[in-house]
Amino acid sequence: MSSEDPRWHLLTLAQVELLAHFADRGVERIEYIAAFPNFDYFTVWLCTGTDAEREALGTPNPAIDEVRQILRRTGFTAAQLTGLDTIAQSQETVDRDYESSWFYAMR
Repeated sequence: MSSEDPRWHLLTLAQVELLAHFADRGVERIEYIAAFPNFDYFTVWLCTGTDAEREALGTPNPAIDEVRQILRRTGFTAAQLTGLDTIAQSQETVDRDYESSWFYAMR
């Protein structure tokens, strides 16, 4: 039996559905910040190509209701989503402000 938290597997499954759902709004990749099982809070990053696409997703917590619905369909319980946040970020901003590094942008 694996000691890995099952939420990691659910996030992997959700990535495909999240990308498909948001593709028409410029989302090109999905990233996560989580520290399962130590903390229940986690963030879904919706990563776009341009600043305009990022801004169109809204703030704060862009598209959080849609993300929450997709995560529920993937297998998360409502209780597991109480600490959910979302962030939208663009490749343009990462290139300009973070030396083209998503690692720098996400920390």
